[in-house]
Amino acid sequence: MGYGYGEEAVRRRLVDVLGASESGMSGTELASEMGISRITLAKYLMAFEQRGLVKSRPAGNVTIWYMGRGAGVYTFPDDYFRIESAYLDMVVSGDAEDVFSLVQNCIHSGARPARLVTEAVLPALDSLDRMYDEGRLGGLERALLRDTISRSLHYMNRPATHPTPTKNCILLAAEPREVMTCRAAAAALRSEGWRVHFPGDISALVDVFFDLDLRKLLGRVWKGTPGVMVLTVFGGDGEALQFLAGSVDAVRKGTPGNIRLAFCSRTEGKRMGADVASESLADILQWCDTVHKSA
Repeated sequence: MGYGYGEEAVRRRLVDVLGASESGMSGTELASEMGISRITLAKYLMAFEQRGLVKSRPAGNVTIWYMGRGAGVYTFPDDYFRIESAYLDMVVSGDAEDVFSLVQNCIHSGARPARLVTEAVLPALDSLDRMYDEGRLGGLERALLRDTISRSLHYMNRPATHPTPTKNCILLAAEPREVMTCRAAAAALRSEGWRVHFPGDISALVDVFFDLDLRKLLGRVWKGTPGVMVLTVFGGDGEALQFLAGSVDAVRKGTPGNIRLAFCSRTEGKRMGADVASESLADILQWCDTVHKSA
């Protein structure tokens, strides 16, 4: 490769060389094949292994380097369509490390975490639910695979994106099954610089005192600073959503600042008292960006 090679060039060449090897290669073999010094390559290999881009195993006194299933060279936005099926296949196969490697490779190849959430994570969650409903997955199996998806979300924001003080949101799951969708939405929003607060499933907390509860929460996480606070509710039937909209209206009257309400739920095209309502998380994310820009 010669002198002056950068990290991305080394990564792409490494993927090409290791991808053609069925059994893996030693550091010496790799350095010779890639035309790079062993000392320099060793530094890259250690860094790449920490990110899950390559794997290693001992073979006597030699370390063998190889690529996991999730490794590869991707080009975005062209390759988002490839990731949806690859992500689901790796989740269902049960090898969590391959899933994490795939996510990290995508991020380092320029994929937007928010797009990975909408293009791969949410479709995978829907697929697991269908497989469970069709009897192809047991309850414990589905819970285990959903945990793999949940853990993969932690890799969506590496390196960490520093939150923007004017971008604030609270995510509320109106029913237990929406908790995972909330976690996915949180990862997407954090990657776009939002300060995200997620109290979890609120279905047991929705009562006549909910507006007081919400006011206390806002007092703890937001002081009405410049910018916007977006409250996003996931799931819930029409009656619950209308009640929540009324509670938010009551809070707005006594709380300074720009508070907006979004429903990521099935509302048959009706806003149900919210500023926006859509089944599509991608629509909600786009709306959040628009609201912040106009705040």
